[in-house]
Amino acid sequence: MAAASKDQELRQLQNKIKALAENISSLNQQKNQANAELKRIEQQYGETSRTMQNLDEQVNVKQQRIDEIQQEIQLQNGWLLTQQTQLAEQVKTAHALGRQEQLKLLLNQQDINRSSRIMTYYRYFNQARLEQLQYINASLQLLTTLEQEKLQEKQGLAKLIAENKLLQKQLVLSKAERKHILLQIKQDYKDNRKQLSRLKENEKQLKQLISKLDQVTQAEVATKITAQSFSKSKGKLSWPVRGKIIKSFGNHRAGGKWNGVLIKAREGSKITAIAHGQIIFSDWFKGYGLLVIIKHDKNYMSLYAFNQSLYGEVGDWVNAGDMIATLGNSGGREKAGLYFEIRKKNKPLNPKKWCKKRR
Repeated sequence: MAAASKDQELRQLQNKIKALAENISSLNQQKNQANAELKRIEQQYGETSRTMQNLDEQVNVKQQRIDEIQQEIQLQNGWLLTQQTQLAEQVKTAHALGRQEQLKLLLNQQDINRSSRIMTYYRYFNQARLEQLQYINASLQLLTTLEQEKLQEKQGLAKLIAENKLLQKQLVLSKAERKHILLQIKQDYKDNRKQLSRLKENEKQLKQLISKLDQVTQAEVATKITAQSFSKSKGKLSWPVRGKIIKSFGNHRAGGKWNGVLIKAREGSKITAIAHGQIIFSDWFKGYGLLVIIKHDKNYMSLYAFNQSLYGEVGDWVNAGDMIATLGNSGGREKAGLYFEIRKKNKPLNPKKWCKKRR
């Protein structure tokens, strides 16, 4: 009964989290049509990129299977050639003995024991030939099956490649559309004062978002704190992605300071969770693009922004090292990079003090 009650509480809480994420528009109101369009394009781009990555994985699986089938065909052809050679030798030997040899042996009863031994030999010899023929037939059937499977795999591979090419065209169009929108936004914020105001407003909205998410998830996450709390992991956490830190915690930026770190890495790189926790936000957010927020316990959470694609949904529980996104340049960024924060009760902390020292 207690377990059922807990399950019901969990479902209710996850529904609250999802509802909050869906209705977060009050914190994420767009001030102009350009930002709304940027959100649409970057979400579409992220979905397309994720689909392409899945297709690439399927293409690799298909190609590996085709290679395996080709190896099996080569082995079968080699084995078949050996069997055919052995059968040819048997036929040649039988021919040398002569077709009437068995009949002669039956008529010649001078040495009954010798005749019996030779007749037994003939039976074994004929049985061996029959078995050899059966093996050859089975091998030929297997080769036919392998060739058919190879053809099917090649057709499936061709279909996946065609789908991938179509998605690549869509990505090119999305990039061009995004570039046009960014130029429009840049023109809108040409005035430095407007740009400063925009950055401050984005940060203010993020704080409000985190506060609301924190309130909703407080009770549930508190019941699932692991024996080793997040605070004991200070200095031991793995970084979410390999790359170069180009903006450190506390560095100056327009309108204030960086509350986290900006890591430069290859676009499409896998981004992983730094510790066990629950995804409490996974969506596009103005100024931060495709954003993931993970709650680790009642005090701590981590943020991952500017992503290309999102791989987790609100309510999902993740472990350290689980893939949650791919690195990108969403949120209106010109260059690919990951913006990464760690917070304690909505207070930013220096990630360098929490993650392992970089070599």
